[in-house]
Amino acid sequence: MLAFFLVVALGLSGGALYLFIERKVIRRIRALEQNLHGYLDVMTQMAEIQKKSHQKISANFEDLEERIMDLSVPSHDSSLPLERRHRVLALARQGVTLEDIVKRLKAPVGEAELILNLQKYMGGENSQITGMNKQVSPYA
Repeated sequence: MLAFFLVVALGLSGGALYLFIERKVIRRIRALEQNLHGYLDVMTQMAEIQKKSHQKISANFEDLEERIMDLSVPSHDSSLPLERRHRVLALARQGVTLEDIVKRLKAPVGEAELILNLQKYMGGENSQITGMNKQVSPYA
């Protein structure tokens, strides 16, 4: 009989120990889950910051491209093909009409139309020169 009570007592104390350990493990798992949620929040904030930074950089990219073009051609001689192309596109982005572009640059109408059509073709529907698309012949 004493052996039975010893076995029961050891079983109960082992069960209590098991419950104690189980509770500690559950608390530790909860603490780790809270830490994980905290890290997730921080990572989400970092991703938002990176997204906003990327949008700012992308928005300024075209301005930078125009500045590079300005610096890459030292002369303002509009007879140079690269300079003329750049100046036609820059004026068109400013909303200058095709006729005024041709007059300002003393360029042939067909060349200016070709440059604008190529820009429209290369830029697709997202081309920045939207006002000019109506003025340029689609088969120039």
